[in-house]
Parts: sequence; C-alpha cells; structure tokens
Amino acid sequence: MNNFWDFYNSISDKLLQREISFRKMFEYLDKLSGPIVIVETGCVRNPDPWAMTGEGHSTILFDQYINYRNDGSVGYTVDINPESVSVCKQLVSDNIYVHEGDSVNYLNKLSMDLFAKGTSISLLYLDSFDVDYSYWFPSAAHHIKEFLAVKRAIDPNTLVVVDDCPVSANLVMNSNGNYDFDKFYKPIVGGKGRLVAEFAEQVGAKQEFSHYQHGWSGF
Repeated sequence: MNNFWDFYNSISDKLLQREISFRKMFEYLDKLSGPIVIVETGCVRNPDPWAMTGEGHSTILFDQYINYRNDGSVGYTVDINPESVSVCKQLVSDNIYVHEGDSVNYLNKLSMDLFAKGTSISLLYLDSFDVDYSYWFPSAAHHIKEFLAVKRAIDPNTLVVVDDCPVSANLVMNSNGNYDFDKFYKPIVGGKGRLVAEFAEQVGAKQEFSHYQHGWSGF
C-alpha cells in the first residue's frame, strides 16, 4: 500500500477542502481485509482531472486504491450524464464498473445483487446531485433516497460518506460587536448530507469524521 500513499501524497494538494476526509477514508479502508467493494454516485467528468483543483476526483482515487490493493477489490460508479460516463470510462481501469442511469434505481438493483451474493459495501460515497446551498432540500432528499436504495448491502463496517455537506450554524452578535456561534442552536450538517446526517444521529451511527465531507459507520 506504500505505492498508493506515494501517489496520494503527490496529488493531495489538489484536493483542497476534501483532502483530510479522503485521507481518512483510505486509512479506514486500509484496516479492512480484502477484497473490498466501493460504490460511488456521480463519477469523474473532467477529461484532464488533475488540471483543476477543487473537484474531488473521487473515481480516480478509488480506482488507484483498488488497483494498488490488487486483491480482487472492485468499484461501482453511476452517473446520469452520458458525457460524464464516457469520460469516466476512458480514465479508469476495468476494476471500476461504470453505469449510466438514475442512481436510485441502479443502487436498488446493485444492492439486491450484492445481498444475494452475501457481499457488503465497504465504502459508499454519495455525490450525484449538485447542491444549491440556498435551497439544500432537493439534493439532500436525493442522497437519502440513494442511501435507502442501497441499504440492504450496508453492514456495520460500511463507511458511508457524503460530499459537499459542511457544518452550518447560526451566528449572533456579542456585546463587543463581533459574531459568535449561537450556543442555543446546535450546529448541523448541511448541504447534500443533511438528511443522511439526521438519520445517522437518530439510529446511533458512529461519526467517523466531520469536515467538508462527512463519514459514518455503524448503520
């Protein structure tokens, strides 16, 4: 696995706000005996993925990790945009199965296939519906649908990660004219992961990390 970490460290600066959480994802996967299964919604869409910073490049990272493990691990990714799917297929190895279509429908069928084989997902990475932070609900609703569609293939060790869900909190002005967090308003996970986070809290899932991306296990 040293080769993967050499690769990761060489490109980590391009991941920006996602770097810490991606590192924690792969450290988590390092602890799992193989082979592992990674399932992603929303695939890489830039033909030259490392030419830009700021995007997560998750499909490329997952492909690199699976290939360096070289233990029969596989990945699945789904995207509704045919152009993105075409780009992705040119950038990843045969260890990543790339599907074009609606993610909720695909995940439901994939989870039935995995469950029938007695196979659980090791990492579920949800990132298929762009979020509008001024009206977060459509994206968050889509991602909780994805989670529920694939839940039969999730076990307590599955790491569930949602992209683009920074913590939000109310600010109030103090007596000095500066702003502080409102201590009467609990900070919440926002963006794409808001409803998944609410579900995770209610069922007692374990929060593995909390950054621009959030990750939980123990569902």
